[in-house]
Amino acid sequence: RLEGILASAMDAIITVNEQQHIVVFNPAAERMFGLKASEALGQPISNLVPERHGGAHGGNIRRFFETGDTNRQMGSLGAISGLRANGEEFPIEASISQVRIGDERLGTVILRDITERRAAEAALVESRQRMEAIVESAMDALITIDEQYRILVFNPATERMFDMAASKAIGASIERFRTGIRQNVVSPGM
Repeated sequence: RLEGILASAMDAIITVNEQQHIVVFNPAAERMFGLKASEALGQPISNLVPERHGGAHGGNIRRFFETGDTNRQMGSLGAISGLRANGEEFPIEASISQVRIGDERLGTVILRDITERRAAEAALVESRQRMEAIVESAMDALITIDEQYRILVFNPATERMFDMAASKAIGASIERFRTGIRQNVVSPGM
């Protein structure tokens, strides 16, 4: 049953002994690291971590075993990376748990490759920055409001039109500017 669970898991599952040698390496780990289980089993977990993190990573695992904690989210002190067999580094999320079987303690790490999420987050930030630049440089007054008619965006052209800083307008009701909008906006039918 356990083998079936490990084989069908979407996330990489790697178990290490107290010497930090790999004793379980599921198919998702094979795909993630580009390494067959037969090549990974018995090898140090440090082979899957960029060299610059190897010493710290090993110390963190050793301390985890010593604390007796049963589980912990990894990377709380910063981003963590994995190292594929081809030398490519990639960002990961990981959690580790431990169990004692007789005199032996085993640590199981569940890993998720977050490369695509990081790329999507970077694209979102870039898109947001482009949109902000467009709004800020627009020659026309732009005001954006929410469902309660509170101002969310008040660009520089709008500041000039109403002779008011955006910091004073954002969060205020659009009703405050209704008369000014009618006087300053010229469009057919108004």
